[in-house]
Amino acid sequence: MVDLTRREFWQGLTAMTAALAVPSMGGAADGERDKFGPLLPKRKLGNGGPAVTMLGVGGAHISDASEKDAQAIIETAMAEGVRFFDTAAMYGGGQSERRYGAMLVPKYRDHIFLMTKSTAGDGKSAARELDESLSRLRCEYVDLWQIHSLMSAGDAESRVKNGVLDVFLDAQKRGKVRHIGFTGHTDFRSHVRMTELLRERGVKVVSAQMPINVVDPHHESFVENAVPPCVAAGIGVIAMKTMAFGRLLGQRRGWRRNNVAFEGAIPGAVAFEDAMRFVWSLPISVLVSGMESPTQVRQNAKLARTFNPLTDAERQALLTKTKNFAGPNVEFYKG
Repeated sequence: MVDLTRREFWQGLTAMTAALAVPSMGGAADGERDKFGPLLPKRKLGNGGPAVTMLGVGGAHISDASEKDAQAIIETAMAEGVRFFDTAAMYGGGQSERRYGAMLVPKYRDHIFLMTKSTAGDGKSAARELDESLSRLRCEYVDLWQIHSLMSAGDAESRVKNGVLDVFLDAQKRGKVRHIGFTGHTDFRSHVRMTELLRERGVKVVSAQMPINVVDPHHESFVENAVPPCVAAGIGVIAMKTMAFGRLLGQRRGWRRNNVAFEGAIPGAVAFEDAMRFVWSLPISVLVSGMESPTQVRQNAKLARTFNPLTDAERQALLTKTKNFAGPNVEFYKG
């Protein structure tokens, strides 16, 4: 597919999402396992990309937690079958990567999918950031390196022009990273433009990370505007901010719009479980969750294991219920 209209996207949702599912190895009834136990269900990350568990650990919360809690979150995630671990150079000033380097990599490196990101605006800075990330992670390579936090279509153009994409491709060629992608939560136009730039260059990437939740379709929507071109280009979608940084739960968090009035949609209007089902019922490869405790890890892992896709009627009902909760005060990171 070269182009995918919104209508075609919504009409083909069930088939596109089902196509991402990865059958368990050997057809085992109880799913795939490794030496640490049963894995969560897996999905494909991009056309020809790797298979990843449908739930991933958010790295920002690993840096925010106490050292004891960070270790507990990591160990619980492994025990629950999560094998996708997200982080970025900017999280906690490198703290998230350092903690993975100390708590995750030494014991589990060969059994996980490890991703980090760079906010560098030019090639030289990106190359330096990668070496620093690998040092903190105590790794020779990462499975996925992403151009981080694209702010606008112009930002995407600038980073490509300033050599960031070239450094990413070189790092992949040299074996420092296995796959590359990009992220952003400010403006869906950044993702649309980056997808166009990659097409123009003839470059294939496996992933694009973006905010996806039950209110997103009502306000500057990544689901309606960024997901379709990514799916059409064979780029795997990584979902983040599925609770709008806690604001869907009524939590006053975030780095802007802190003095505004808003109401959480969960649990009054919709159930937490259905909000998660909404995201997994879209053609996304992995839901990266900022889990703050072992209890939250176990809760989300259970939802992944028992996931049942929404019907079209259920999806429409959720969107109707959440319409009045949408807007810039809840999704404060947009714009």
